[in-house]
Amino acid sequence: MNSALTSLVRGELLNSEGVRRLAPVRRFASLLTSETAPECLYFLDSGFVKIVRRGEDAKEVIVSIIGPGELFAEHAIQRISRPFTAEVIQDGVIFEIPRETFLAFCQRHPEVWKMLWEMSVERQLELEQKVSLLCLQDVEYRILYYLAQLAQPFGPPASDTSEYSIPLSQSELAALIGATRETTSTTLNALSRQGLLKLGRRMVMVGSKEALRAAAKARAAKAETSAPSATPAAQTEPDTQTPSAAAATSPGSN
Repeated sequence: MNSALTSLVRGELLNSEGVRRLAPVRRFASLLTSETAPECLYFLDSGFVKIVRRGEDAKEVIVSIIGPGELFAEHAIQRISRPFTAEVIQDGVIFEIPRETFLAFCQRHPEVWKMLWEMSVERQLELEQKVSLLCLQDVEYRILYYLAQLAQPFGPPASDTSEYSIPLSQSELAALIGATRETTSTTLNALSRQGLLKLGRRMVMVGSKEALRAAAKARAAKAETSAPSATPAAQTEPDTQTPSAAAATSPGSN
């Protein structure tokens, strides 16, 4: 999110009457339902939240991951419902901002509307990139790409380790990249054997973002040189599914 907007929110809005501090908010806590239009926006001060859409068969797709300093549930401004839920994936502090309080804040700071528009455009571009990866790249590339992207927000590494710890289970990672849990598990274990990552309980540990990006680039280059004349979508079609509920048997699955 725009750093100026984050500063304004933290410096003024969070101190406004009616804003409620929710802390600590634990993993798996749900903040939104898809049935009703929200009356509040949320500001994530610390921790991480996933925005999820679920089908009638309980399969889920992670639409985006919200990090510290970001607003979400901005559709509360228009009082519209959306088929998404928000769930905590790392314990943190969240502020609940009533719609009217936020609108009053925008009246005092008209520049906030432009910042919100920029935020919406950025999120739209992220969704377009997600669709592009789903159609044009295989599961291994998508895993490498997203882990490299997520390492920075979940870092930097602690002083006593050189690893980035990404608190996503294998089923959550499958929901993020748009693949079955089984295929995701098999691919993660192959990447682990290559030394690119390590698997833990509800956790993926990454030693080097640069190594992941280099591996993703090599994977894409290999696909281009080895692919026949078929279209990229046809090459990746078998694994562009949402995760299944079947359990994986590999280490670190959950």
